[in-house]
Amino acid sequence: MTLEESFKALKAAFTNKNAEAEAHAKEVSALKEKNDTLAAEIATLTEKFEMAAAAVSERDALASKVEELLKSLAAVEKEKAEANNKIESVGKKAAQIVAAAGATPIEIIPGSTAEAANKSGKELWEEYLAMPPSAAKQTFYNKHRNKIIAHLGIK
Repeated sequence: MTLEESFKALKAAFTNKNAEAEAHAKEVSALKEKNDTLAAEIATLTEKFEMAAAAVSERDALASKVEELLKSLAAVEKEKAEANNKIESVGKKAAQIVAAAGATPIEIIPGSTAEAANKSGKELWEEYLAMPPSAAKQTFYNKHRNKIIAHLGIK
């Protein structure tokens, strides 16, 4: 083979290689872009995963807090029931003591004092008149005497 033929053969070989190299360069460039896109997606997904993990741990902490509060509530409800039982037993003992002393015990209704404080003299007078004669009626009168007298206009 002559020098000229070798040159032509090499030229032909390199001409095809140049096109191949450009095609490979384009393919590598496309793959790099795809790699960058996937890397960005991985970073986004990693961030979302970390946020989800933080949310899960926060949820677990709140769930344990709820369990703790429910236990505390149950304990408070139990204490409340015990206190109510003690109050009832103390009230029964007080009624027994009063009965033993020879007096007639009367029932005090919780909240009746607050309701009476909001009532006018006229309403108290009408309530007093509606009551049957008893020790409770006398106690009611003594308790609300000032409002009743003011309503009646007695000085």
